[in-house]
Amino acid sequence: MVTRIGRVFARAAAALLLCLGAAGVPAAMPDIPVPYIPSTEVAVEEMLRLAGVGRNDMVIDLGSGDGRIVIAAARYFGARGLGVEIDPELVVVASENARKAGVADRVRFVAQDALKADIAQATVVTMYLLSPLIERLKPKLLAELKPGTRIVAHDFGFEGWQPDRKVTISKTVMLYVVPARVSGRWRLIAELPDGRRSFEFELIQQYQRIDGGARVPGGYLPLFEARLEGDRVRFVIVDNGRSHHFEGRVDGVVMTGIVRSGIGTAQTENAWRAERIAHAGRADR
Repeated sequence: MVTRIGRVFARAAAALLLCLGAAGVPAAMPDIPVPYIPSTEVAVEEMLRLAGVGRNDMVIDLGSGDGRIVIAAARYFGARGLGVEIDPELVVVASENARKAGVADRVRFVAQDALKADIAQATVVTMYLLSPLIERLKPKLLAELKPGTRIVAHDFGFEGWQPDRKVTISKTVMLYVVPARVSGRWRLIAELPDGRRSFEFELIQQYQRIDGGARVPGGYLPLFEARLEGDRVRFVIVDNGRSHHFEGRVDGVVMTGIVRSGIGTAQTENAWRAERIAHAGRADR
């Protein structure tokens, strides 16, 4: 994985020339050297550590350079990997490095623009890219990756999206967990100690941050400690003087899980289920 300072300037210049061309000004593509700076061994280790990479993961590295991220993921964790690199010469280098490391059967590299890559199979995505490209990739990542997919960014993170974890060890590494889409109105049915209850509640979402409440006859019950991590959701409803702790998973338009009421030996566990009855007009995910 590399950061391409030279390439960024080259692409910026190219973009400017294209804009000038669109405005009727003749444009010529400049021949600018494109050096790259490899990620350090410490940065590679901390990115994989923060992502919690394991044998069952598929790691896709966007801007894979000489292949060191996906090679390390396969060599030390047994993961599978794909490197997406726009420079064909570096793809050749990375493929040879994988062969030398003995992991050519678990990783592969393609010469492709990251914005056009097929990333749906990823469980982990790693990036060492500058902010303009990070922001252009954000809608694609949120739309194509499954909830729960871990994104690890090196030095440059997403604007407006707070990382789930952030670690600075020589370099800054940020972990983002792709959240499920939960904004909108839901109808929840739960078995509680006092009997079956039905709530209609609304969730407001900004990436992994959620808020909202349930409307009940004669009042409104806010959701407390509402959290979303990938497809896992949790919140607390206080009703009739008792707190009910909901935990569950989101699967499209359905949530299911366990609700715990009471404490200690008096605690009860029951099932709950919610179905989305309306999507929000607009929400960040």
